[in-house]
Amino acid sequence: MYLRFILQAFFLFLCLVCSVKNYHAEQAEARLSYSHIVKVSSLLPATVCNWNSTRVPSKASVEVVSRYGPCSYINKGKGKTPNYKEILRKDRARAKYIQSRIFKHKHSGSDDDLLKQTDAFTVGTKPELSDGVSVGFYITVSLGTPGQNVSLLLDTGSDITWTQCKPCQQCFKQKTPLFDPSKSSTYSAVPCQSSACLPDFGRFCDEKTCVYSAFYGSGSSIGVVATEKLTIMNGRSDTFIKNPYIFGCGINNSADFDGVTGLMGLDRNPSSFISQTSQKYFSYCYPSSYGSTGYITFGKTDDEKKYKFVKFTPIPTSPKQSQFYDIIVTGMAIAGSKLPVASSEYTKPGAIIDSGTTFTSLPPSVYVALRSAFRKKMSKYKMIKPGSNDEFDICYDFRKYDKVVIPKISIFFKGGVKLELDVKGTMVVLKRDLSQVCLAFDTSSEFDDTSLILGNCQLRGIEVHHDFVGQRVGFGPGGCS
Repeated sequence: MYLRFILQAFFLFLCLVCSVKNYHAEQAEARLSYSHIVKVSSLLPATVCNWNSTRVPSKASVEVVSRYGPCSYINKGKGKTPNYKEILRKDRARAKYIQSRIFKHKHSGSDDDLLKQTDAFTVGTKPELSDGVSVGFYITVSLGTPGQNVSLLLDTGSDITWTQCKPCQQCFKQKTPLFDPSKSSTYSAVPCQSSACLPDFGRFCDEKTCVYSAFYGSGSSIGVVATEKLTIMNGRSDTFIKNPYIFGCGINNSADFDGVTGLMGLDRNPSSFISQTSQKYFSYCYPSSYGSTGYITFGKTDDEKKYKFVKFTPIPTSPKQSQFYDIIVTGMAIAGSKLPVASSEYTKPGAIIDSGTTFTSLPPSVYVALRSAFRKKMSKYKMIKPGSNDEFDICYDFRKYDKVVIPKISIFFKGGVKLELDVKGTMVVLKRDLSQVCLAFDTSSEFDDTSLILGNCQLRGIEVHHDFVGQRVGFGPGGCS
């Protein structure tokens, strides 16, 4: 009898031990499911191009290349380490400009009212605002008849498409020949009284010719508004032709675009590519690694099944349409736990998705909550103090580690849409020896209501859909691979 009691007690003890072990195993598994377990070396920028890693969805898709990576013909197959301090500086200049535009839109102020609050430039008779550009991805298109190739940065926060042109009064260095209007039979300068001299340009004239001016954190582009034949190519085949297409022929350019010839504006203003063409739907995927390529697709593909898996969030409507792709963010989570931030902290200041911004900029209260939660989850790793205010303030020394565990970060949007970030949309390597690896978010306090700006770093490896007619933005599975 006593022996039976001992055996039963021992059996119960074993069951209890197994139960505790299973519980801890389940807890550990749950924790890991909310984390990225990565080799530290995989966070480094690639030095070799992996051409076969990208799945281009259709004939309507064009290859997108990072200007920093080894896939870029500008770099001739050699990876260029991004200067993240400089990118962050440009991001902050751009954020200041975007916030000022949003402030103007909300308060329906005039340009004169806005200029009283913001640093201004004067060119001829037109004052403009400083706009930082840290865009890292470009496509190659053809302009003119016969066609001349130009490389254009993709920017959903800009309107006019422009490229450097001959004869150039001042041009930054580029790797390919300047576009030469005199060699094209379809080039035509736009007169001031023409309907093609869109309000976006302010209708400025130089000897009866329509003139544009665009200002960026790294300089400016000023030139002639013209029409030309635009051909977008997929490999050797023409996938899209627009003639006439309104663009800017830049003859006075001080902006530094690291060898790229110009910029393609994809915002919602009348002069943008999306407004000028019938392609009222486009999607893109920027690669998670600079060592591979992505794509942009103009229009919808024939694969209708694909769109069933895209999760859309609405673009908020207003009597006066914003030039940006506005979104409604409802919350953020780290490692599966929502940040302790009221929903009004996201919705009151508003939010936009902007491919021309690299690092997502958060309202101060949201950033503080994210920083606190991230530090707690990363407490086992050694933190690095920032060298100055120009750097990220949440950095770690990973030199002693082969693998690290990074908590997953998610962003939630109206409509029940959840966006889980790739690890390379979470961390960025500032030093190649891995002594400074930082959380890739920033904050701005230029205005009382600081909008959230969702940048391209957090969107890397994710297929992003812009439905101009349906007034919505979507995120699709599968990424670029």
